[in-house]
Amino acid sequence: MDLLAPGSIDAALDEARPDAVLHCAALADADRCERDPALAAALNTDACASLARACRVRGLRLAALSTDLVFDGFRDRVSEDDSARPTLVYGRTKLAGEEALLAEAPDAAVLRIPLVVGRGFGPRATASEAVAWALRAGRPLRLFTDQFRTPVDPDSIALAVEAVFAGTGRGRFHVGGAERVSRYDLGLRVAAALDLPHAGISAVTQTASPLGPPRPADVSLDSSRAARELGFRPRPLADAIGDGRTEPDIITGA
Repeated sequence: MDLLAPGSIDAALDEARPDAVLHCAALADADRCERDPALAAALNTDACASLARACRVRGLRLAALSTDLVFDGFRDRVSEDDSARPTLVYGRTKLAGEEALLAEAPDAAVLRIPLVVGRGFGPRATASEAVAWALRAGRPLRLFTDQFRTPVDPDSIALAVEAVFAGTGRGRFHVGGAERVSRYDLGLRVAAALDLPHAGISAVTQTASPLGPPRPADVSLDSSRAARELGFRPRPLADAIGDGRTEPDIITGA
């Protein structure tokens, strides 16, 4: 389907006739969102409204993935009740997408996802795989000591989604890992878990080493609502890191 064309969304749903829909698509490149805010709004906000409307009129259960970057980063372990004040275009369009989706489909669920670690798919690395691949190749890494997340792995996310579809959970859920770590700490954890040399990892700060629009300093998530209502229990960080691939998957087309 083409998310920029509501008619395409309707046609795809009519052809597939799903029992439920998990909306994962987004313009998730934060730097590109800054360069092209109109495209970010079309994909991350308007498409959410179109898809939610199409699901509501068909009576389809809907869940959507969002991001921890809807927060401004000025406090740790934020909950769903804390005010979201995104500083990036990506975060602003994703928050607007959450609001549009829940306005169109009040029974839908939004799962806010943090940094993803562990086993990825396709050519793109997860956060832990990116570190491991660089260390194996002998490439130096400059990792932030002042940017904190609660990394989670794909399997744990999938179990949370499964629990949403198996029950009646609605509204926003935080689906973060149990540990709050900086990017630098995560790099050291990857090296330790995979027995890789950590000498190439340098500790830097965002303010001293800007790499584009600064990310929020601390968007660690409080996931206690998901624990209570979905039975969410994320896998230990070390176990998830250990599942990472040694190289990207090769995807062949038809």
